[in-house]
Formats: sequence, structure tokens, C-alpha cells
Amino acid sequence: MIRERLITTTEIAKYCNVTTETVANWIKSGKLNASATPGRRYRVKVSDFINFLNSLGMPIPEEFKEPYKKESGEIYPMQERILAKRNLQSFIDKLKGKARVYAPIAKGKNFVFDEVYDAKKIRFDYFSTIIPPKKFFLPSRDMLLRFNVDKFKVEEVFPLNEEIVLLGIHPCDMQGILRLDYAFAKGNPESIYLTRREKSTIIGVTCNPDEYCFCKSIGTNDSESGFDLFFADIGQSFLVKVLSDKGKKLISQVETSDVTDIDEEEAEKAIVRCNDLKGEQIETAVENLPLLCRNCENLPIWDEVGKKCLSCGTCNLVCPTCYCFDVRDDVELSFKEGVRERFWDSCQLEEFAQVATGESFREDRKNRQKHRFYRKYRYLMSDYGSPFCVGCGRCNRQCVAKINIVEMANELTKGIMV
Repeated sequence: MIRERLITTTEIAKYCNVTTETVANWIKSGKLNASATPGRRYRVKVSDFINFLNSLGMPIPEEFKEPYKKESGEIYPMQERILAKRNLQSFIDKLKGKARVYAPIAKGKNFVFDEVYDAKKIRFDYFSTIIPPKKFFLPSRDMLLRFNVDKFKVEEVFPLNEEIVLLGIHPCDMQGILRLDYAFAKGNPESIYLTRREKSTIIGVTCNPDEYCFCKSIGTNDSESGFDLFFADIGQSFLVKVLSDKGKKLISQVETSDVTDIDEEEAEKAIVRCNDLKGEQIETAVENLPLLCRNCENLPIWDEVGKKCLSCGTCNLVCPTCYCFDVRDDVELSFKEGVRERFWDSCQLEEFAQVATGESFREDRKNRQKHRFYRKYRYLMSDYGSPFCVGCGRCNRQCVAKINIVEMANELTKGIMV
């Protein structure tokens, strides 16, 4: 059975440049036809959305103007397929014919993204990796250029011209990548990062949250935005959402089957389970956080976390959206040749805000912690429109001082409300 593509209120809000609340009101008032999933989320048929746009005289998005066709000639927009897990190895083999494939694998008690050849080693049930997938686009150590002093010659180093496929990316990590896209494309575009992104294909998977995850608080559990394909684990198979032309070409290379109503229900249950979070969540709406930050400069919470912080920088290094770096020139012993490299840096390190004369404009650890919190929920949020935290929980999970950014947000909320 071939199903008509369904779109979310988030997608519609983006197309119409309105909020998701406005879209929900259109549905509730009967202006826009929709159905509800078992998880009580609205889904709208493309044909109903097109009719809605036509009724308002609004333009039709390009991606809906050229739907695919059945053999009978009937029009439908392809969206979902079923991929049996027994065919996963065949799918990976097809991918590796044109790209290097990376996926989550076990490493001791933890998980890492590594190159894979054997589908049996992939752990789609992982809760999180130590380092986020930003490492593929912004490596921890990255050569920018080579130089020769004698010859006054500078040679730029460009990324390898190779395609990569990231298989098994969680929605929160995809949101982290989208935020990095914004940071590196804005203003003076960073060509090395953007070249790597152009050469990437990203396939998502439903997540397995632990007690540190708080993506529900942030609103980053989005199984569609940014992905080329998205796998909803439904037991012996994956329900595959086809979300781009690139994804459509990839999934067409392997044996798949049509989606049934039961498949759809099981996929929705898998997505709902991603929101079944076990740990503490941010108690206020994230939209309130920039305003709270403006009124919490002198609350005692900053002294408390400042005393606990070890200034190790781990929270920044494991964060999907932290992108600060330092640039160093490394000259060989001959003093004739050298390389320029960039390294991940951390605003929590003592020397980060130190200037040439030795002074530091962020000397106290409490001020560095405050800066980190403001970067996530005030400064960049005011510019981007959403938090530069995606709720993955890595900073809380890895912090040896047991500093928890969710607890910080809740303490700040209480401090303001008193």
C-alpha cells in the first residue's frame, strides 16, 4: 500500500512563517484538515496542505510541485518505506560503495561514532556517544594551511573530497549540527566546515534516552528536520522516512516494502518513547530563559557552581553546539616550514579570556559558568531563535564535578520567582 506523505505542524509553520501554535489553531478551527497520531501529534496530508494554501492564495513550496508517480500514473508524494533489519547489511554495502559510513558502536560501557563495515556491530539502542557527531565537520585538531618561510609560500589545506554517511544520528544531535550550520554559514562563511557538510548524508534513528536527557524541555526531538532519511525502530524492521532527494536515491538501492497501518502505529510509539524521559527537566518554558538571564546576575547559584567547577572544559568539548577554537602555528626545528592548525577550545579554561598583558576579563570560575549558561540560553538564543543547547545531556553526564545545567536552570527560575 502506498501512502500519501504526511507533514508536521513544525514543517507547516516553517513554510508559512508562523508559529506551531498558529498551525494548531488552524487545525482546531477546521481551516486545515489533519489527523492525530497515537502520541497526540497532528499530521497533515500534503494534498490537504496544498488545498489550504490555495484557499489563501499562498504559493506552493517547490518540493510539493513535482510529486512522484505510481506505475498507474496516479500522483503521490513518496515519504515512507519499510526496511527489514535483515537487509541492513545490504544497505550498508550499497552506501560504502560511494562513501565512508559511520555509526554508533560500543566502546566499553560507552558508545562512539566510528567507521563501520559490519551491520551487527551497530548499536541503534545507544543512549548517547561521548563525543557528538560535530567531530566529523569540526575535528578536535584541524590543519588549515602549510607555510614555507624561505619561499614566502602558503598552501591552503582543503578537506578530503570524500562523501560520508552518518548512520544512527539522534534528533538532538541533528539539531546540534543545524546550529553549527548556522554559526559557520553566518557572516563570513567557513568554507572548510561547509564543504564537509555538503559531502555528508545524515540518517537518523529513534533514540533511547537515559536519566540525563532533557531534549523534551528544549523541543529538539524533531525526527525530520535536517535528515536525509530517518529510521524509526519498530522491532524486526525500520520505518524509513524519506526526507530528501539524496535520501530517496539511497533507499531506492535496497529492497524495501510498503508501510502498513500497524507499521505506522509502531513507529509513532517509538517516537513517543523518545519523549519518555527519566531525568529532571527544565521547569520553565525555554522561551523564558533569555529574560530570566537578564535578572539573575547576582543570584547565589553562580557562587555555588563556581566553587564546584574544576575548569577542566569537559562540558564544552562534549557539547554538540560549542564551536570555539584556538589557532596555532607549529614551526619545524629548521624554522623554514610549518603548519597552522586549529584546536577545540573551552570558555571554562582559565586562559581562555586572558589577554597578552596577562589580565583576564573572566577570571572567576563563577563568571565562566555564567558565560556558558548565557551562551546557551541568552546570547545565541536571542540571535538564532532557539537555545544553543539541544538537551543531549552530555555535559551533565560527563562533568566530574557533578554540575548539572538543568538544575542550574531550575534554581535560577526559583531564584527569580522568590
